[in-house]
Amino acid sequence: MTRQQFIEEINRLPITDRVALIEAISRGLREELEADGSASPPLSDAFLSDGADERARRMSAVRRLRGALKFDGPPPSDEEVKEIIADYLTEKYS
Repeated sequence: MTRQQFIEEINRLPITDRVALIEAISRGLREELEADGSASPPLSDAFLSDGADERARRMSAVRRLRGALKFDGPPPSDEEVKEIIADYLTEKYS
């Protein structure tokens, strides 16, 4: 069976079977890496470092955006917001 045929056969499987296959492959790779004493980090550590990079990127964006929506005074009350919306809609549909 060629690689392409193998992939096509996998794609024909139901989703639950494909998920089970992924888990089995992942478990097998983890066991092989542990048995070999490989110098590369375990897969979970690689995912954690990617997650940490993603978290750092998001926190950086939050710090840059902080204050972008800051009001000059206190935020408008619910009644003021309703009035603003009503004025906008009146103007739009007049």
